[in-house]
Amino acid sequence: MLRRIRFILIVILLLAGTARAQELLDLTILHYNDFHAQNTPTTLTVNGENDERMRVPAGGAAVLKAMIDRERAAARHALLLHAGDDFQGTPISSITKGRSQFELLELIQPDAFTLGNHEFDYGADNLRALLPTVSFPVISANLWDKSIGAPFVPRYRLLRRGDLRIGIIGLAPPDLETLTLRENVRDLDVLDPAMTVRQTMGELQRNFGTRFFILLSHMGFEQDSLLAEAVDGIDVIIGGHSHSALFVPRLINGALIAQAGSKGRWLGRLALQIDTETGTVVRSHGELLPARVDAVTPDPVVAAKVAELEAIVDSGFGEVIGTLATAWERSHTGESNVGNWMTDVMRDFAQADIAFQNSGGIRKDLPAGPITLRDIWEIAPFGNEFVTFEISGEQLRGMLRHQAEVTGEFCQVSGLRYSWDYSAPEGERLEATVGGTAIDPEKTYTVVTNNYVAGHLHDVFGLPEAGVDVRSVYPAHVDRDVFIDYVRRQQRIDSRVEGRITLIGERP
Repeated sequence: MLRRIRFILIVILLLAGTARAQELLDLTILHYNDFHAQNTPTTLTVNGENDERMRVPAGGAAVLKAMIDRERAAARHALLLHAGDDFQGTPISSITKGRSQFELLELIQPDAFTLGNHEFDYGADNLRALLPTVSFPVISANLWDKSIGAPFVPRYRLLRRGDLRIGIIGLAPPDLETLTLRENVRDLDVLDPAMTVRQTMGELQRNFGTRFFILLSHMGFEQDSLLAEAVDGIDVIIGGHSHSALFVPRLINGALIAQAGSKGRWLGRLALQIDTETGTVVRSHGELLPARVDAVTPDPVVAAKVAELEAIVDSGFGEVIGTLATAWERSHTGESNVGNWMTDVMRDFAQADIAFQNSGGIRKDLPAGPITLRDIWEIAPFGNEFVTFEISGEQLRGMLRHQAEVTGEFCQVSGLRYSWDYSAPEGERLEATVGGTAIDPEKTYTVVTNNYVAGHLHDVFGLPEAGVDVRSVYPAHVDRDVFIDYVRRQQRIDSRVEGRITLIGERP
């Protein structure tokens, strides 16, 4: 009898030990990224009745806050993470140099926010001045401030949910210097992400016993995937920068990668069941929740703050300055009608032979109808200025070769037509004219572009930057002011795709 009791006690103890070792914690990670100051609702395309596609109002800071509160209340353990680029995209961000966005984030209170490239669009000094005004954690492990010999912001956030120690590590894009004006980040170095993550994870494990690691990354889905392959032990990557709407998270080398599109049209929800002893994810389910305006009651406090900020904009930015006959539609891989109009304006304003406008600097499509001041601010929000430089015809051909075969920053053009045939023999792929005449290798041509492109001539065109004399266009104007003036003058705009750029075959 005594042996039987001992046996039962041993079994009970073994079962109890096993239960402790397998103690599970339910954790819900709410996330969004690349909000781009879309404080008021935008639109989202959804399936309606009979599966027809329809656009519905979605997003906005007040709607997003209401959804976050609802999901936080429904979860036993929750985190809210923001993967960067809340600045830049609407007039209020430019007017306040990002202060508007930090004021709204202070009401939303993410558990961690990592810095994207657009947080630096008004300069690192501007960001330094804003950081003390907020209480939510702003993190980035790979941003080194050379001016003080220390990290620009805290590298990580360490927190606890139940018995689980969680380390959240922030990451800025490695090519930050090419994504904003160089002078904006002149005092910053961006450290190698893989090296930074390995070192930081090791530190958190040794010093705090951290077993669960989340990377809060503004590097884009492709870079996040490569990092997951390169570094073992990452549990979750909450990403941004590439505006990827990952309706189902991707699993790469044990890391779940999630990203929620852009402009607050979705709220990401990643539901995890985690073994607290090992930090292992036992079950997971990820989805993007559409932030439909008709699905929640907007948060009244955030709505009031948005209205206060929008009043600053509406006091003058609602003015109709012209009419658009054909909808403006952007393209990052080919010619666009809005790009044609903008470059035509630039070339006329600077009296140049050729104009180049980076497609990534055109931030909004616009339907046919009235054009307001606000529309132009949102299409060209960066406040760039025009510059010119001179090149030979031979250099121009090299620039077009770089555009077709190398660059990731595709440019719209004016004064120039070119075609590139990827299937043609080397040396026979390019056909190009300037002003209707074949490019003369010996002739000098004047080019107008914006100061962002001029600051990255090697990346965009393959030009040796030290050998190009870049001059400001005088009188100096912010680019959007020039565009506004031309809309007022032209009144009715009907720009079209004209065959200025023809790409034949598959780009390698």
